[in-house]
Amino acid sequence: MTGYAVVLASEEFERVQAVSMIASVAASSDVPVEVFVTMNGLNPFETETVENMDFEGGRVADAMMSADTSSPLFTEQLEKAKAIGPLQVYACEMAMDVLGNDLEDYVDVFDDTLGVSGFLNRAKDKQIIFV
Repeated sequence: MTGYAVVLASEEFERVQAVSMIASVAASSDVPVEVFVTMNGLNPFETETVENMDFEGGRVADAMMSADTSSPLFTEQLEKAKAIGPLQVYACEMAMDVLGNDLEDYVDVFDDTLGVSGFLNRAKDKQIIFV
């Protein structure tokens, strides 16, 4: 195994935030990480959603988004991690097509788009984690 391949299919804020933390820690430890954001997992990355902080979540999400917290948002965390370690983030082409979106509709964290076969090819030597 040479790293992790994370499939993010949930829009739940806590799961998105957890993926960003796992990917950040791994990448900063020089462990290669590929994150594939698909299905409803794309929703929290929409520019308007981030600007309005309009996320789906529970108590932890509410606490993290409060003014009293200094936890970085998943978008910021991913950007910082990409600057320090081997981390790539991909948006699912099929889900984007179904939604009628392109990369310009999302915050600038995606390296590119991929289909499932492209992601599986990149993930073939990695431990796959599904969230």
